[in-house]
Amino acid sequence: MKVLILEDDKWFADSLCAILKREFDVRVCHDPEKFFSILEKWWPDVLLADVLLGAKNLFVLLNETQSYADTRTLPVIVLSTAAHQINPDDVAEYNVRKILDKAEITPTKLREELAR
Repeated sequence: MKVLILEDDKWFADSLCAILKREFDVRVCHDPEKFFSILEKWWPDVLLADVLLGAKNLFVLLNETQSYADTRTLPVIVLSTAAHQINPDDVAEYNVRKILDKAEITPTKLREELAR
């Protein structure tokens, strides 16, 4: 399974990559401006993304993905410290499959969620 991590916190993204790379083909995107250029070269099976991405918000980016037939079906797992504030019904239109809290996630739980 191919996993694209969209996370502007380089330490956290690198930690996620280290956890997942033994079982998954993982790439990291720190800059949301480069998101679509990465998709042109490498298509993931799932996007694992933070909500706050520097000057951009994940949901602005996901709104843009809905404009294209090939990207609107990309499954998304949100990983955020604000997970409890996000209503799953409000983000279902963006193909968000799961919302996980960064403070509570364990490596085992993350691998289990990706394997589903």
